[in-house]
Amino acid sequence: MKILILGMGHIGKALAAELSYLGHQVSGTTTTPAKVKDLQALVSEVHVLKGEEKEKVAAAAKDVDAIIVTVAPNVRQTRTPEERELHYRKVLQLSCENAAAACPRVIFLSSFSVYGDGGKGQAPIDESTPTANHEEPSSKYYQAGERAVLASERGCVLRFPDMYGAPGDMDFEQRVKLAIEFFGGKALFSADAPLYAIHFEDVAKSVIHAVNHELCGIYNVCDQNNLPASNQVIFDAICDANGWQRLDFLGQIKAPNRKISAQKIYDTGFAVGHPDPNRHWAAQGAES
Repeated sequence: MKILILGMGHIGKALAAELSYLGHQVSGTTTTPAKVKDLQALVSEVHVLKGEEKEKVAAAAKDVDAIIVTVAPNVRQTRTPEERELHYRKVLQLSCENAAAACPRVIFLSSFSVYGDGGKGQAPIDESTPTANHEEPSSKYYQAGERAVLASERGCVLRFPDMYGAPGDMDFEQRVKLAIEFFGGKALFSADAPLYAIHFEDVAKSVIHAVNHELCGIYNVCDQNNLPASNQVIFDAICDANGWQRLDFLGQIKAPNRKISAQKIYDTGFAVGHPDPNRHWAAQGAES
């Protein structure tokens, strides 16, 4: 199978290595010309382009059997609603629209943010739960990207929580420090939302699973057997341990307020392999 990976970050590189090992012909994209040489060791061809560049995406996708869209916003370009509006639209919506226009088989790595806070009720949030938070750019443009991909019967959307564990990635302690130093101690998300997180290896594993099993439609991807502690419990524990002032949660980016079900993808034979990375912070928060 000929596969184009739109976005060769950590997830894209992990996918390229595994898909090539499985015998697929893989090409990829980057927005940074300086990265081309290193990426050539992983894929048969590297295209320098942005997902918003329709003609370049179409040219890169010529004759491919599938496109995997792994592009993600740069948090440093999303400090204000106005910045998020512009950046998320370009990175998410336009990338997905252009990928879907170029190939009917697209797998898009989306976000739990499309659920907003999950709405009313106590039942676990699953793929049938209505999307929400239609004005916040993060949620709005992930949803727009999903719609573009799902317009094709062969489209597949994998919804993920925060990703962690990639080489050079910030751990959650460093993320709190960034919020203090770069965002003035403000957290854009909700205090009471469970802090779901998934290791980048499990993300790549789920995408390979979707390719191998020809999954179509929407799938939540997280640890089906764990309900993590809330953002506030985890981040308060991190701040307290480091002697930092606790974060001010603004609630601008709403996140699901209860358990998220991944039963649908678990029923296809997939399971997350890495445990909750913040379980030790949760234990400290429970003791305080």
